Amino acid sequence: MSKLNVLSGLLMRSPLLWGGALSFAFFALIHGGVIADANVVRYLAGHWVEYVETALFCVGLAFLGLHCGELVRQRRSLGAPLLEPAAEGGVDPAEASSLVATIPSEASGYLPRRLREALDLVVRTGTADELEDHLKYLSDLDAARASQGYGLVRFVIWAIPIMGFLGTVIGITQAIACLSPTQLDNISGVVAGLGTAFDTTATALALSMVLMFLQFLVDRYEQAILAQVDEATWESLAGRFQATGGSDGATLAVARLGDTLSKGTARLLEAQELAWSSLERTAAIGVRQLLDESGGALRESLTAAIDASLSNWAESFARTQDALASKREDRWTEAAASLAEAVRSLESRHDAIARQTAAIEGIVEATRDIASLERSLDANLATLTSTGRFEETLTTLAAAVQLLAARAADHRRSELEVTRRTGKAA
Repeated sequence: MSKLNVLSGLLMRSPLLWGGALSFAFFALIHGGVIADANVVRYLAGHWVEYVETALFCVGLAFLGLHCGELVRQRRSLGAPLLEPAAEGGVDPAEASSLVATIPSEASGYLPRRLREALDLVVRTGTADELEDHLKYLSDLDAARASQGYGLVRFVIWAIPIMGFLGTVIGITQAIACLSPTQLDNISGVVAGLGTAFDTTATALALSMVLMFLQFLVDRYEQAILAQVDEATWESLAGRFQATGGSDGATLAVARLGDTLSKGTARLLEAQELAWSSLERTAAIGVRQLLDESGGALRESLTAAIDASLSNWAESFARTQDALASKREDRWTEAAASLAEAVRSLESRHDAIARQTAAIEGIVEATRDIASLERSLDANLATLTSTGRFEETLTTLAAAVQLLAARAADHRRSELEVTRRTGKAA
């Protein structure tokens, strides 16, 4: 499938295919009557030589069009950097291989190829001392490749005039063949042959001049792109690598020796790592076997220890539960005794309150008796006042007051005794 894709890509970029298609379409328009200009038909489709010249011109034009499109694509891709900016002080030339890997493999054109070839020199030699001279060589090589790339156009530009000269020869031959001493008045064949000769030559010269001018424009455009590629390559690689060159080559030798030592150290570390890995695997296998052998005994000992621990925990838990139960019963007993004492205290306070209530009721009755007595006294006083026996009434009133005072004193003593007994009961 990949070969088929490559083949189809080559065919799509083939100037012969596109030139043939372009010439076929042009002649189809002429024979179809779409292009009916007399001069066009005369100079481009009047003779089979002109057909060949026009087809060759279409091939050269297709080549220049395809090549110009490729150059435009490369011109647009020059703005995207392919390498990261160089670090200050330069990097070790041994890192050139990693830089080559950063260039996309699908990238094509002058700049990617120039960078790959320059970095390939650093990778193969291990030094960047000859990088500048190699960049100049690559620049000249690309210029030579660009010049060689126009070989097909140069061949077409050479072949078109040759075909014109061939048409001239054919036309003159036809004209000479039409000359006859017996038919000197009939010169139409001579004129037709000379017309063919001059028309083919004129067409060939005109088409070759057009192709040469277009080639000149495309070549100038490509030279400008190569100049930009030189500048981009110089900016990307100049000063990127550390210089190891010296007048006597001692520095280069030291650098190569250091590189050799570093590679040997890397190989030694790799071998040591492999040895450690092997030892680790062996130790892991031995530990696994030891664990498998001692796993049964360890499991039995752990089971016995766990059973003993569980038994001790069960006994301790039972003892703790019994102690908590006895403490809970003692607390319930103390709480019941406290509650009974509180009930008894409430009952004594209830009795005292009942006695105080009875005493208050007696005081209320006495107060009622006093009120009724006061009313009686007021009535008697009013009667005495009306009868004029006031002094006798005062004497009687004094005796009544003393009697009331005595009763009040007795009542107060009774209250004090009730209060004293209530306090003692509380």
